[in-house]
Amino acid sequence: MPSRRSHTKSRKGCIQCKKRHVKCDEETPRCGLCKKRKLDCTYPSNDADSQNPSTPHESPEAASGPEADSSQTRMLEMRLFHHYLTETYITLCQGRLDAHHFQVVIPRIVVSHPFLMDSLLALSALHLAYLEQHDNRSWLEIALKYQSRACSAFSRVLADISPETCGPAFICSIFIMLCATAYPCVSEDRQTFEPLSHVLEIRQLIAGCALLFVQLNGMEYRGDLQGWLKWKDDEVDQDGNPYQVRESQLNLRSAIMDSLKGVQEKFNSIGGPNQAIYLATWQILHEAIKRWPFGGPNGGIIAWPINISEAYIDLLKQGDWVARILFLHYGVGLHLLSDKWFVRDWGRRLIETVLQPEDEIPSIWASTISWTRRAVELEE
Repeated sequence: MPSRRSHTKSRKGCIQCKKRHVKCDEETPRCGLCKKRKLDCTYPSNDADSQNPSTPHESPEAASGPEADSSQTRMLEMRLFHHYLTETYITLCQGRLDAHHFQVVIPRIVVSHPFLMDSLLALSALHLAYLEQHDNRSWLEIALKYQSRACSAFSRVLADISPETCGPAFICSIFIMLCATAYPCVSEDRQTFEPLSHVLEIRQLIAGCALLFVQLNGMEYRGDLQGWLKWKDDEVDQDGNPYQVRESQLNLRSAIMDSLKGVQEKFNSIGGPNQAIYLATWQILHEAIKRWPFGGPNGGIIAWPINISEAYIDLLKQGDWVARILFLHYGVGLHLLSDKWFVRDWGRRLIETVLQPEDEIPSIWASTISWTRRAVELEE
């Protein structure tokens, strides 16, 4: 292996910057990056500095061997886990799935299942990528590493699912789905956004997730996961607005429901061989919007991609207009979640990308499409 001492490298940076492998400006008492991150900033003692790093008594392997790598990984994972417990968990709360559920119940399950831990660490890293824009790329790379590990292990767990692993696998699938949804929102790369390709990617990442809903609903005892699986038709309306949903969000939900009703009437009037596919897809979306902000039996709006059929996907790929109109309503549904860091402008970008030039839009759908654009604030 070539020598790593072919260049001069400062050894006087703070310990925090060294651990993160970033350049330290060596300001005292706190360096610039630690000030920006609001971290404690500590420098090595004089004794440590007095050991000349260029002396032949120290080999490169001593500073970067397995023990050093293991220590760095452990510290990184501790930071990610701590960030989840103090910051990320609160962003996931929705309906009856409260802070206690995400801060106490989920971590208690996580610590017994490495594949679930990896998915949690990936989500935490993505949240840090969103919060720390100056380190966005580094956190994205870390998130992808843990996401890849989680997906690989998740597929093996699904192949041999048991009552003991069904619940943890379900939570893992939710975290993986959130990561896949969040990545294009958090990434600084504003490359061409292809929503259909992204939906297909989500379906591939967590293939089999829909079956977990069915299995969990069939279990007599669901333990800590009861909150994901219990629902009532009138939950959002009870006591007025029990979960402090904004009035603008409730109004948008009502508008989506009205628009979906009109869409159903139109595709019924059109007729054709694909009516059953349209109706099944419409029902899944209608149920998710109706039960928002709760997940309901199929995981809610954000889980819609894993519940739709391959037959519907084929119609969407072919450019079928009814399929496309339903896809646009999924985008408006996502706009209900635009205050979440892992969704943000996903819905708006989807609608902006899927829509065709005005002269290509069939007249029967012109007013519907115009409404979807207004709903996500693409036009007045």
